[in-house]
Amino acid sequence: DVERIEVVQGSAGVLFGDQAVGGVINIITRKPGAMRHSLELSAGSYNTVKFHGMTSQLLDNGVNYLLSLDARESDNYRQHNESSYLNGFGKLGYDYSSGSVFAELQYVDDELNTPGTLFADEVAVDRRQVSPNFAADFSNATTTVGRLGLVQAMGSNWSFEGELTSRETDGVFRLSSVFGAETEDSTQDRKIQEFTPRFIGFVPELHNTMFTLGADVVESDYKLNSRFGEQRNDQSQRSLYIQAVIPAVKTLDVTLGARYAEVENELSDGFTFDNEKIDDDVTVATFGMAYQANQGWRVLVRIDQNYRFAKVDEYTNAQPFPAPPSTVILKTQEGLSLETGVEWVHGRNSAKFMVFQLDLDNELAYDPVNYININLDETRRSGFINSGRWQSSKRMALGASYTYTDAEVLSGAFTGQEIPFVAKHSALLSTDYAISGAWQVYGELVAISDRVFSGDFNNVLGKLPGYGAVNLKAEYNINDFTFSGRINNVLNKQYSDVGQLGTDPNTLAPREAFFTSPEINFLLTAAWNFR
Repeated sequence: DVERIEVVQGSAGVLFGDQAVGGVINIITRKPGAMRHSLELSAGSYNTVKFHGMTSQLLDNGVNYLLSLDARESDNYRQHNESSYLNGFGKLGYDYSSGSVFAELQYVDDELNTPGTLFADEVAVDRRQVSPNFAADFSNATTTVGRLGLVQAMGSNWSFEGELTSRETDGVFRLSSVFGAETEDSTQDRKIQEFTPRFIGFVPELHNTMFTLGADVVESDYKLNSRFGEQRNDQSQRSLYIQAVIPAVKTLDVTLGARYAEVENELSDGFTFDNEKIDDDVTVATFGMAYQANQGWRVLVRIDQNYRFAKVDEYTNAQPFPAPPSTVILKTQEGLSLETGVEWVHGRNSAKFMVFQLDLDNELAYDPVNYININLDETRRSGFINSGRWQSSKRMALGASYTYTDAEVLSGAFTGQEIPFVAKHSALLSTDYAISGAWQVYGELVAISDRVFSGDFNNVLGKLPGYGAVNLKAEYNINDFTFSGRINNVLNKQYSDVGQLGTDPNTLAPREAFFTSPEINFLLTAAWNFR
C-alpha cells in the first residue's frame, strides 16, 4: 500500500515542525487504481502468526476505496512478552476534475506483555526469562483515528491541500520496578486533533519558484491515572511556515524558509502542579543549496534550525518520587543542523558522502534514576555518512553504508561526557541477486559499535557491547503468488540492542540493565496478489 518513502537525513524543522530534529521518514500511501486484492499469511519463530488482507479500486465515476485488515499474534522472544495486534483500515475517496477528497477510519487494538529489563547475572542464567517483579506487567491500548482530506487546484499554478485528523487512544498498563512488583493498573488516555492546511504553488515571474505556505494546529488532551493520583495536560500547538525553492540558475536551486510556533500547556496533578500554565514560542529558519555540477554529480549544503516542545505526556510521571516544579518545567529543545556533501548517480549506480553537525540546546532526555524527564544543556553530534549502491550486473546489486558519529555533552553538569545510546560506528552491507525471473535472494550485515547505556549521563557504567547480525531472505514469484522466507540473526549471535542505566535494589548503586534481543529466528510468508 506504499507508493514511496521519503527519507530526510538531518533536521527539517521548517517544513515538518515539532520533533523533526534528527531526521524524517515520510511514508506516502498509494492511491487506489485498478481493482486490486491481496491476501498474505505468515508464520515463524515464537509462535508468530500474521495475516494481511486488502482490497481497493478506483471506479469509473471517480469514487475510490481501500479496505485492509492486519492481525498478528506472537509469544515473542522473551518470556511474558506475548503480543496481540489488530489493525482495521478503511478509506473512501472521490477524484474530480480539479481535485480530490477522502475520508479515512482506522481502529487499532494493541496488547503487549512487557518483561522488563535483566541484570547481567540474570542474562547469564537465562536471557529469555522475566524477573518476578515484572511478571505481571503489560501495556495495552486501543486507538481510533479519523481523517478527512482535500486537494483542490486553484488556477493553473496553485493548489490547496489540507487534512483534519482526530486520534483517540485509551491505554491501560502496569509498570513495575526492581524494588517491587506493581499490584495496580494505571490508565493513560489521550486525544489529539490536528488541522494541517497548506498552499503549494509556482510563480513564473520568479523563475518558477515553488512556494509552500502552511499552518499546523494541534490540540492534545492527556490524562494519566495511577496509584499516585490523576495527572493531566491540555496542550495546544500552533505554527505558521513558508518555504521557497528558488531555481537561481539552471544548475542551482536555493531553498529558504521560516516557521513560527507556539505551545501552551495547562498541567494539573496531585503532587506537583495545580492548573500550572507553561507557554513558549520559537522561530526557526532554513537555508539550502543544491548545485548540479554535471549530469552525475550534485553538491548539497543545508542549514536547518529545529525545535522540540516537551510532548504532552513528558510532564507526567507514574512514579512515587515527585520532583519540585523547578525541575519538572521543561524548556523547549532548540537546535541547529549543518550538512554538506556530494551525491553521484550514474544509471542504477549511486554514492553519497555527507558531513553533518547537530547542536542542541536544552535537549530533552529521560533520567531513569529520578524517574523524570530533564533538559541537558548543550549537546553536539557530528560526523559523516558514506553510502552507495552498485549494480554489478543485471542480476546482482551491492549496497553499503557507514556512519561515524561523535556525540558529546558540551556544557552543564555532564560536560565532556558521551551522549548516552549513540553509537560511534554503524554500518550496513547488503546484496540482492536475481537467480532467475522467479527467484531472488537478499542478504545483509548490520553492525553497530558499543554505546553508553541509555540514561547513563555520567558515563559511570561500562558500555553496551556492539554487535553484528546477518539476515537473509529468499523470494519466489509465480503468477499472482509470492512465497518468501526470512532468517534473522543467521549466526545466532547473543546480544542486546537496548540497555539502560538501572539501580541495584540492594545497594542502590547504578547497574547495567539489558533488553535482550532474539537469537536466530525465521518468518515464512505466502502472498496472493490478484486483480
